[in-house]
Amino acid sequence: MKKIIWLIIVVGVALVAIYIKFGYNGSQFQLRNSFRYVEAFPVEHFQNATEKSCGIWYESGSGDALTVGKENHAVKECFKEAFAGCSVKNVLLVKDQSESVEKKITYSLIRILRKNDLSECLIQNYYEEVNLASPDAAPLSYINTCTVLADEIDRSCEPFFVKEARQSKLDVGPTLNVE
Repeated sequence: MKKIIWLIIVVGVALVAIYIKFGYNGSQFQLRNSFRYVEAFPVEHFQNATEKSCGIWYESGSGDALTVGKENHAVKECFKEAFAGCSVKNVLLVKDQSESVEKKITYSLIRILRKNDLSECLIQNYYEEVNLASPDAAPLSYINTCTVLADEIDRSCEPFFVKEARQSKLDVGPTLNVE
Protein backbone atom coordinates (compact mmCIF):
# COMPACT_ATOMS: atom_id res chain seq x y z
CA MET A 1 0.00 0.00 0.00
CA LYS A 2 2.88 2.38 0.84
CA LYS A 3 4.48 1.72 -2.54
CA ILE A 4 1.23 2.61 -4.34
CA ILE A 5 0.91 5.87 -2.37
CA TRP A 6 4.54 6.82 -3.15
CA LEU A 7 4.00 5.93 -6.82
CA ILE A 8 0.92 8.18 -6.94
CA ILE A 9 2.86 11.02 -5.29
CA VAL A 10 5.80 10.66 -7.72
CA VAL A 11 3.47 10.54 -10.74
CA GLY A 12 1.56 13.58 -9.41
CA VAL A 13 4.77 15.59 -8.94
CA ALA A 14 5.95 14.58 -12.41
CA LEU A 15 2.63 15.66 -13.96
CA VAL A 16 2.76 19.02 -12.16
CA ALA A 17 6.36 19.54 -13.33
CA ILE A 18 5.43 18.68 -16.93
CA TYR A 19 2.46 21.07 -16.79
CA ILE A 20 4.58 23.91 -15.44
CA LYS A 21 7.29 23.26 -18.05
CA PHE A 22 5.04 22.96 -21.11
CA GLY A 23 1.52 24.17 -20.31
CA TYR A 24 1.83 27.09 -17.90
CA ASN A 25 3.97 29.53 -19.94
CA GLY A 26 1.77 31.81 -22.02
CA SER A 27 -1.48 30.49 -20.57
CA GLN A 28 -4.23 32.88 -19.47
CA PHE A 29 -3.59 31.88 -15.86
CA GLN A 30 0.11 32.74 -16.15
CA LEU A 31 -0.59 36.02 -17.99
CA ARG A 32 -3.13 37.15 -15.37
CA ASN A 33 -0.64 36.41 -12.60
CA SER A 34 2.20 38.15 -14.47
CA PHE A 35 0.24 41.37 -14.97
CA ARG A 36 -1.24 41.45 -11.47
CA TYR A 37 1.32 43.99 -10.23
CA VAL A 38 1.93 46.03 -13.41
CA GLU A 39 1.41 49.74 -12.81
CA ALA A 40 -0.37 50.83 -15.99
CA PHE A 41 -3.90 52.19 -15.95
CA PRO A 42 -5.25 49.79 -18.64
CA VAL A 43 -4.01 46.81 -16.60
CA GLU A 44 -5.45 48.22 -13.37
CA HIS A 45 -8.84 48.78 -15.04
CA PHE A 46 -8.70 45.25 -16.46
CA GLN A 47 -8.02 43.77 -13.01
CA ASN A 48 -10.94 45.75 -11.52
CA ALA A 49 -13.42 45.29 -14.39
CA THR A 50 -16.89 44.02 -13.59
CA GLU A 51 -17.80 42.85 -17.11
CA LYS A 52 -16.83 39.47 -18.54
CA SER A 53 -13.45 39.24 -20.18
CA CYS A 54 -12.25 37.57 -23.35
CA GLY A 55 -8.80 37.39 -21.75
CA ILE A 56 -5.32 38.76 -22.36
CA TRP A 57 -3.72 38.94 -25.79
CA TYR A 58 0.08 39.00 -25.36
CA GLU A 59 3.03 39.39 -27.69
CA SER A 60 6.67 39.97 -26.78
CA GLY A 61 9.83 40.39 -28.85
CA SER A 62 10.22 40.62 -32.58
CA GLY A 63 11.22 38.48 -35.56
CA ASP A 64 12.45 35.00 -34.66
CA ALA A 65 12.32 35.66 -30.91
CA LEU A 66 8.56 36.33 -30.85
CA THR A 67 6.72 35.05 -27.76
CA VAL A 68 2.94 34.97 -27.86
CA GLY A 69 0.16 33.95 -25.49
CA LYS A 70 -1.17 30.44 -26.06
CA GLU A 71 -4.73 31.62 -26.63
CA ASN A 72 -4.10 34.84 -28.61
CA HIS A 73 -6.24 33.78 -31.56
CA ALA A 74 -9.12 32.63 -29.34
CA VAL A 75 -8.99 35.87 -27.33
CA LYS A 76 -9.28 38.05 -30.46
CA GLU A 77 -12.04 35.87 -31.92
CA CYS A 78 -13.98 36.05 -28.65
CA PHE A 79 -13.76 39.84 -28.67
CA LYS A 80 -14.71 40.18 -32.35
CA GLU A 81 -17.76 37.95 -31.77
CA ALA A 82 -18.69 39.99 -28.70
CA PHE A 83 -18.40 43.19 -30.74
CA ALA A 84 -20.55 41.74 -33.53
CA GLY A 85 -23.27 40.92 -30.99
CA CYS A 86 -22.52 43.98 -28.84
CA SER A 87 -22.05 41.83 -25.73
CA VAL A 88 -20.51 43.68 -22.80
CA LYS A 89 -16.96 42.24 -22.59
CA ASN A 90 -13.35 43.41 -22.51
CA VAL A 91 -9.91 42.37 -23.72
CA LEU A 92 -6.43 43.40 -22.57
CA LEU A 93 -3.82 43.65 -25.31
CA VAL A 94 -0.15 43.77 -24.28
CA LYS A 95 2.62 44.24 -26.82
CA ASP A 96 6.10 44.15 -25.27
CA GLN A 97 8.75 45.46 -27.65
CA SER A 98 11.27 46.29 -24.92
CA GLU A 99 13.93 44.06 -26.50
CA SER A 100 13.38 45.37 -30.05
CA VAL A 101 14.64 48.55 -31.69
CA GLU A 102 11.47 50.45 -30.71
CA LYS A 103 11.96 49.81 -26.95
CA LYS A 104 8.34 50.30 -25.92
CA ILE A 105 5.53 48.47 -24.17
CA THR A 106 1.92 48.99 -25.16
CA TYR A 107 -1.08 48.22 -22.95
CA SER A 108 -4.60 48.54 -24.33
CA LEU A 109 -7.83 47.65 -22.57
CA ILE A 110 -10.77 47.66 -24.93
CA ARG A 111 -14.25 47.47 -23.45
CA ILE A 112 -17.58 47.00 -25.16
CA LEU A 113 -19.94 49.35 -23.35
CA ARG A 114 -23.39 49.03 -24.98
CA LYS A 115 -25.40 50.00 -28.07
CA ASN A 116 -25.96 53.69 -28.67
CA ASP A 117 -29.22 55.25 -29.90
CA LEU A 118 -28.25 54.42 -33.51
CA SER A 119 -27.83 50.73 -32.57
CA GLU A 120 -24.06 50.97 -33.02
CA CYS A 121 -21.84 49.18 -30.55
CA LEU A 122 -19.88 51.60 -28.32
CA ILE A 123 -16.35 50.58 -27.44
CA GLN A 124 -13.82 52.32 -25.24
CA ASN A 125 -10.04 52.03 -25.48
CA TYR A 126 -7.80 52.66 -22.46
CA TYR A 127 -4.39 52.97 -24.10
CA GLU A 128 -0.91 53.45 -22.68
CA GLU A 129 2.38 53.28 -24.58
CA VAL A 130 5.55 53.44 -22.48
CA ASN A 131 8.76 54.41 -24.29
CA LEU A 132 11.64 52.69 -22.50
CA ALA A 133 14.25 54.46 -24.65
CA SER A 134 13.41 57.73 -22.89
CA PRO A 135 12.28 56.81 -19.36
CA ASP A 136 11.80 60.44 -18.30
CA ALA A 137 9.20 61.05 -21.00
CA ALA A 138 5.55 60.71 -20.05
CA PRO A 139 3.82 57.71 -21.61
CA LEU A 140 1.43 58.25 -24.50
CA SER A 141 -1.95 57.52 -23.02
CA TYR A 142 -5.59 58.18 -23.76
CA ILE A 143 -9.10 56.96 -23.13
CA ASN A 144 -11.35 57.30 -26.14
CA THR A 145 -14.78 56.00 -27.18
CA CYS A 146 -15.91 55.07 -30.68
CA THR A 147 -18.11 52.68 -32.66
CA VAL A 148 -15.58 51.14 -35.05
CA LEU A 149 -13.35 48.17 -34.24
CA ALA A 150 -10.05 48.54 -36.14
CA ASP A 151 -8.31 45.61 -37.84
CA GLU A 152 -5.48 46.02 -35.32
CA ILE A 153 -7.75 45.96 -32.28
CA ASP A 154 -5.41 48.04 -30.10
CA ARG A 155 -5.66 50.89 -32.64
CA SER A 156 -9.43 51.15 -32.16
CA CYS A 157 -10.65 54.59 -31.06
CA GLU A 158 -7.20 56.08 -31.68
CA PRO A 159 -7.44 59.90 -31.57
CA PHE A 160 -6.63 61.79 -34.75
CA PHE A 161 -3.55 63.51 -33.27
CA VAL A 162 -2.02 60.09 -32.46
CA LYS A 163 -2.74 58.77 -35.97
CA GLU A 164 -1.21 61.92 -37.42
CA ALA A 165 1.92 61.61 -35.23
CA ARG A 166 2.37 57.94 -36.21
CA GLN A 167 1.97 58.81 -39.89
CA SER A 168 4.51 61.64 -39.68
CA LYS A 169 7.01 59.24 -38.06
CA LEU A 170 6.46 56.78 -40.90
CA ASP A 171 6.79 59.49 -43.56
CA VAL A 172 10.00 60.89 -42.13
CA GLY A 173 11.50 57.51 -41.32
CA PRO A 174 14.34 56.93 -38.92
CA THR A 175 16.84 59.74 -38.56
CA LEU A 176 20.56 59.39 -38.13
CA ASN A 177 22.29 61.61 -35.58
CA VAL A 178 25.85 62.38 -36.59
CA GLU A 179 28.01 64.44 -34.26
